[in-house]
Amino acid sequence: MTPLRSLFASLALLATSAGCGPSEPVSPDTPRDQGHLDPLLSEQIAQAVADILSDHCFQEQPDKSHCDWGTFPLETSQQFEMSQNTGEAILIVDEFPSLPPRAIRYRNRLKGFFRVDGAGEIGPVQFSWRAPTTLFNVLTRFASPEFIPAETLRPLSAPIQTVYGFYDDENIGHGSLVFSLLVEANPHQPIVLMDSLSFHRFAPEEFCDPSGSPESIARLSTKAQRVASGLRRIIGEQSIRFVNLSSGNTLETLKQDWNARCGGPRPSDDILRAKLNTYAPIVDVLFNTPGVFTAHAAINASNGRDFPFDFPSPAYPNRLLTGYFTALESGLDATGQGNHASLQGWPSPASVDVYMNSGVLPQRPFPYNRTPWLQVDGFGVDIYPVSSTTTSWMAPLTLSRFIHARYSHFPDCELSNGLIASLRDVLVPSSCPAQPGSLCAYQDPLKHGQIEAVRLGYRPREYVEP
Repeated sequence: MTPLRSLFASLALLATSAGCGPSEPVSPDTPRDQGHLDPLLSEQIAQAVADILSDHCFQEQPDKSHCDWGTFPLETSQQFEMSQNTGEAILIVDEFPSLPPRAIRYRNRLKGFFRVDGAGEIGPVQFSWRAPTTLFNVLTRFASPEFIPAETLRPLSAPIQTVYGFYDDENIGHGSLVFSLLVEANPHQPIVLMDSLSFHRFAPEEFCDPSGSPESIARLSTKAQRVASGLRRIIGEQSIRFVNLSSGNTLETLKQDWNARCGGPRPSDDILRAKLNTYAPIVDVLFNTPGVFTAHAAINASNGRDFPFDFPSPAYPNRLLTGYFTALESGLDATGQGNHASLQGWPSPASVDVYMNSGVLPQRPFPYNRTPWLQVDGFGVDIYPVSSTTTSWMAPLTLSRFIHARYSHFPDCELSNGLIASLRDVLVPSSCPAQPGSLCAYQDPLKHGQIEAVRLGYRPREYVEP
């Protein structure tokens, strides 16, 4: 029996006992013809190109403020519409001071946009895009209930860049890039966005209190517990089952936040550690909510006092800390077995559960292999390899691989803690005896098409150049 089949055989025991399954990979009932473009869609694309190129003001006027702009509100209760919806949403917790232009094309998949206030209460964000009217109307034509891959809309890319390329600058931002990695890789997942859950957002006065008194720490802890309760509520109300966290809190980040947000001398490290530890209830919701899996970007953590939330821990069984490696040819099979001698991951193994291959080398001109990690462009009309590899960009790949394993092997199972544990075994099998703990921590899922966009037939396994 092959190692992969052996793993599936053991996992089948769970499927049988739970009355769900199957254990072998599940393919879509009707594979999509990636080489055939629907005639109606082709006509819509041609009309969209004509509409864009006829928007002369944005091409000809140096002062574009006099052109046709509009204000377009996000109204998730009216605009959310997916014909193929798993009902299990992705939560992206990241920096979202606003919604980037690339989110316009996926407006129908945005189930919610939330932010915490200074009292620690989490509520919906009232947001509107300020956008060129023709561009917004064109992009929302393709925010249809039926998912349309970005590659299909490539004929729009050059016209949009020619006329509205300046508007692409609004896509700059950490959360925007994380969104660009997840939205196309997981086409049947609703998406919920949560602006950063930072101390300075929900407890600015308490965080900037330099005293470190028991009363001060207690007030900060109360705020953090309130945030945790609100986050737990949002996870339940929005049917969130998958979380991407490409950020974190450490002693060093608190020092940076103090210098940026607070006045006066910075308090001692011990006081800042006491403040840091009050974040534990929020972390517990993110990493330990029953039936919710979180992919977390790893850092090079050196000790548990200054990095209390950044080491693999049995206290957080529903989380995988993600590192990365970059190889054009990893030599790994679908379970992560192979010759690991030449593979070098970051950060150190003590801080990581799994290393994912981006398939993109870190030096200019950033050469990539035939199956690189892909991000959508600034308008949702093309897709291309990432130009840099960081743990922030690789946590979305871990999440995408987990979602793929969940639906390819256990589509009928409720996502319980037990199933999450078994799916962790799929992602990081114990079948590499030469590796620490026999764990196959080095993984190359893109090489083997182990993401939903490929399994569902929306994207070929190998990247197709424009």
